[in-house]
Amino acid sequence: MMDGQDKRSTQLVLPLGLTYEPQHKDIIKQHWNVTFARQGRMSVAAKRIMARVIDQIRDDDFKLRPYYQFRIVDIITDAGIAKETAYKEVQGALRELTAATWEFESLDGSEWYIRHLLDTTNYQRPVGYKDGIITVLLNPALEPYFLQIAHYTKYQLNNYMSLKSWYSMRFFEILSAFRDTGVWCPTVEQYRQLMDCWHEKDKRGKIKKGKDGTPKMKYPLTKDLIKYTIAEPLEELAGTNLAFSYEPVYETDRLTRGRKKITGFRFTLQRKQDGKIPEYWLQNTLVSRVVAGLRSWKVLDRNIALYLEDIGTEAANKMIYEWQLKENTDDRINDRVKYCNAVFVRMGKATQERLKHEVQSVS
Repeated sequence: MMDGQDKRSTQLVLPLGLTYEPQHKDIIKQHWNVTFARQGRMSVAAKRIMARVIDQIRDDDFKLRPYYQFRIVDIITDAGIAKETAYKEVQGALRELTAATWEFESLDGSEWYIRHLLDTTNYQRPVGYKDGIITVLLNPALEPYFLQIAHYTKYQLNNYMSLKSWYSMRFFEILSAFRDTGVWCPTVEQYRQLMDCWHEKDKRGKIKKGKDGTPKMKYPLTKDLIKYTIAEPLEELAGTNLAFSYEPVYETDRLTRGRKKITGFRFTLQRKQDGKIPEYWLQNTLVSRVVAGLRSWKVLDRNIALYLEDIGTEAANKMIYEWQLKENTDDRINDRVKYCNAVFVRMGKATQERLKHEVQSVS
């Protein structure tokens, strides 16, 4: 028995070459609990790898793939990563991801558990890299957070993959959840937690303390927090549809004299809803087909531009199909402009209100 185990342990198992052709999407859907989790800072390459995994998960998937693969070029193009150093970048990023964990706690604090993000227990198919192909196995225990996502934020992958700062990526993910209101107003404490600038902890999860007994944290001075975590995203996102401005929020009640303390931030998206369908939508085959279908039912462009992203292409297609079924019945739609726009707008507003409520409760 021991001989068999020794023989098996000496066998080198490498990731196989590409076994399927990855189909990437232009839009990423990410679970609210992931977007608003207290994520530990990781490399930009690690964030890009996860984006390339998540963008292969389809709305109608009922199980995770046994493994996800993609070409290394998919994470280094337009990313400022030189081909000469790409292999080391991938190695380092995969080390980070295999060490990454998600922590879960019930509202009453009675339950707490921890799970790894990736699965490294599969002997036949390990997480790794070979011949320009990256192979990633998601932890199957986290399947509910990747499939059938009911509470999600969406962001455009092309713009996201061109960002070169972890802070910019976090801003991109979070601000994407506030496209409908155009405003994100976290407290300083909430902001610190989301940007991994909260209390520092040791390996056992115990908060580290300074000589004066106060908890240690990254950028303890608010002016440094602003300088090192907001300035770069402001610049990097300036050329995207998530360009934003910000202003500090000061305390309103102060019993003593002195400069008012900053208690929060107000981030405002600069892009205004102009009622026009974005050009990049029409360049996507699936989205352009849905837009054409909605137009054929006289749904106005301004309504499509305002609500389609939140309704989603799958639900919009189902809506169109239901309208088509009515054609040969006594319930035929006589006034498409009035009826179809009313149904579409009602669903869009209901979805936005639900998502707004959910993001506020999570954040």
